[in-house]
Amino acid sequence: GKFAGIAFWLLLMARAIFPALLAPNGQDKNLLALLTSSVVCIGLFYGTGLFYGERTHISVMEYWRWWVVHLWVEGFFEVFATTALAFIFSTLGLVSYRMATAASLASASLFMLGGVPGTFHHLYFAGTTTPVMAVGASFSALEVVPLVVLGHEAWEHWRLQHKTPWMANLRWPLMCFVAVAFWNMLGAGVFGF
Repeated sequence: GKFAGIAFWLLLMARAIFPALLAPNGQDKNLLALLTSSVVCIGLFYGTGLFYGERTHISVMEYWRWWVVHLWVEGFFEVFATTALAFIFSTLGLVSYRMATAASLASASLFMLGGVPGTFHHLYFAGTTTPVMAVGASFSALEVVPLVVLGHEAWEHWRLQHKTPWMANLRWPLMCFVAVAFWNMLGAGVFGF
């Protein structure tokens, strides 16, 4: 019942990703492994939101809703977005594979280090002190840095290589990906901080 959608999501992603992970092409698969783990974590993460039902007390339901919404915003989205865009940018040759892997590892490390403290800036309603909220705001603002660095690197390569025909054909999708990094930096990094 409840978990069928999550199982379907994981099987769909596994069908697309596992052949690439198992291919013996001798390439470094760190970035693909990070992408795979972030996709699996999204499915498992949303599974926690299914621990309540129609007869669950509102305080329990709100607890799970709060964790799903805020940990998604404070961590999982940043790791997934950075890793997915790093994979796309490195496949298109806009950033080096090494830079893409480094940005993805930095994003995952920031989430592991600051994912929960990054939610502290939401605790104003519980009477949390200003220094604790400041720590939360700092961690929350730092989580966008890897994606911004990756977007900047892709933008620089775009400027250098924009004369090639294949770049002209992919202009709007690539501009959309660079815009994701910019608006993430402006919204979550600047205005969020």
